Amino acid sequence: MIEAILQIFIDDDIASQILSNGIIEFIFMVLLVTFALTILIHFSLYNKLKKIRNYITTTNKMEMEPLKDFKDHFEHNEQYKSVKIETFVQEKFSSWRMYNLPVVNIIKLVQMTVSIFILVGVLGTFIGLTISLGSINASGDQMIDEIANVLSGIDVAFYTSITGMGLSLIMTVLIKLFNTEYLLTDLMLKVEENLEEAEKNGIEKLIQVSENINKSIDALQKNNEKSLGGIEKSFKGFQDYTDGLQKSAENLNKFNKGLANNLKDFDTLFKSMKKATVGFEVSTEKLNKNFDQLFTYFKAADTRNEEIKSTFNNSYKKITEISTKQVDTLKQFEEVVVDLKKFSSSILTEQQGVQGSVEKINHSNQDLVKKLDEQNNEFRRIFGNDLDNKMSTMNSYLSELSKDFDQLGYSLTQLPDALKLISQTQSEYKHLLSDRFAEIKQFNHDFNSHLKNHASESALFEKHLQNATNTYEQIGMKNTQLIKELNTTLSDINRSFQDKEDQLDKSVGVLKDTLTHYVNNLEGTVADKLEKVVRSIGNSMELTNDGIRKDFNEIRSLTEEIHHNDTKLTQQMLRNLQQEIQKISRGFSSTQPESNVMNESGNTSPGLRSND
Repeated sequence: MIEAILQIFIDDDIASQILSNGIIEFIFMVLLVTFALTILIHFSLYNKLKKIRNYITTTNKMEMEPLKDFKDHFEHNEQYKSVKIETFVQEKFSSWRMYNLPVVNIIKLVQMTVSIFILVGVLGTFIGLTISLGSINASGDQMIDEIANVLSGIDVAFYTSITGMGLSLIMTVLIKLFNTEYLLTDLMLKVEENLEEAEKNGIEKLIQVSENINKSIDALQKNNEKSLGGIEKSFKGFQDYTDGLQKSAENLNKFNKGLANNLKDFDTLFKSMKKATVGFEVSTEKLNKNFDQLFTYFKAADTRNEEIKSTFNNSYKKITEISTKQVDTLKQFEEVVVDLKKFSSSILTEQQGVQGSVEKINHSNQDLVKKLDEQNNEFRRIFGNDLDNKMSTMNSYLSELSKDFDQLGYSLTQLPDALKLISQTQSEYKHLLSDRFAEIKQFNHDFNSHLKNHASESALFEKHLQNATNTYEQIGMKNTQLIKELNTTLSDINRSFQDKEDQLDKSVGVLKDTLTHYVNNLEGTVADKLEKVVRSIGNSMELTNDGIRKDFNEIRSLTEEIHHNDTKLTQQMLRNLQQEIQKISRGFSSTQPESNVMNESGNTSPGLRSND
């Protein structure tokens, strides 16, 4: 490929002399490859920068990548601190990457290639000179001839420097014509102008933000009053929650007793099921083994039948071919017989004329000779020259066919034994299945009786479950209502605090922007003094913001501690209630016979009725 490129500009002999050395060929390859890569990178970068510059000049917007990212970062940083536009634009364009490299570095590398081409070309000339001078022998009579040969071929060594200088010249012209550095600086200036215009438009919005801050503070006070009222209502609902817990504890005791009885019944059932499954697994393993033997026999029989079919089909094809050939020969033989009959009839009719018979016989003999030649040709065409060989092949085919029929008969004799084995396996399978079906019937009968008993117990169990679920649903509804009310109050408080923080941040940002804009309009020493004042005000505002944020964080931590303490108190109350319910249930079990006696006598007290 390199030789073909050089042959465009140089003669074929000179190109072959240049590329005779491997090092010089490598240098030419490096020069051409780097030149092609630099041109591609330079033009792709130029087109990208030109596209972005045309977009920002026509639309005056920054909605194209990477300008959109620059704008978003600028707006984000401007919310927290004042940003100088020049330094921001320089930082962003220096960090902008293409081909995993900064754009500024790519421009510098493209400019460096101009000097790299010259250096590589000069290096190639020196390498060529050292190789050619090193080939001279200092001793000998032919020293002058060798020096003359070296001097005649020294022009080849300078072609590398010529190509390097030519490529560097082309590259300098392209860099000046398609100046990427100028495009980058122009684009940076337009981005700075765009960001400055956006900053001026933001001052008008700050006045509206300050008005919204006052409105949000008033709304925050109203939300706080509503949240406090909701907390009072949630504590009232907590009293009803404790009454429901007492009822749920009583239903839980009944539920636990029913569960214990049902678990005992399930244990006995699973033990009986394990014994049945073990016996069923043993029988299924035996059946699988018998079926495997049967399937292997069927596969062997299928393979034999397929072999017989293939041999029979081949023999049938050969017989059909031979029969067609025999029919053709018989037809031709009949035609010959007809011709002979005609010939004999013509001889009988022509015997009347004795004189002209000799001539006619000669003619007929000639015709007969011709016909015999034709018949011989037809026999040769039909049977060929080697008729005996064909007959021997036919005999061999017939012998093979007889062997195939013998094999078929042998395989048919083995079929009864296989059928006997199949019948034996089927009888064993029937015997095993009959025993297994009897066991399954007995198991079904026992299992049905157990299911009937279990159905009656499950009905009682379902009643207890329904009572327990009803109580749990009531408790869950009350819990969810209480949690929702607490969550709403806490979310309102958090939202109000967040709104305050956002509004304060916005107001501080507005004040900063207004003060900075006012300071920029002043001149001289007054501007410097005002900048110092603005900075001090900004620092003080940041300190006040930090103090406000700390206060809000403390309020949040207090609310979280209150919520955590409430949850702990509820858990402790639930535990105490469970202990009291257990004590009440124990006392109720001890006092139940006494209450029955009092009910029979008719002198019951209202306190005992409430306990019942």
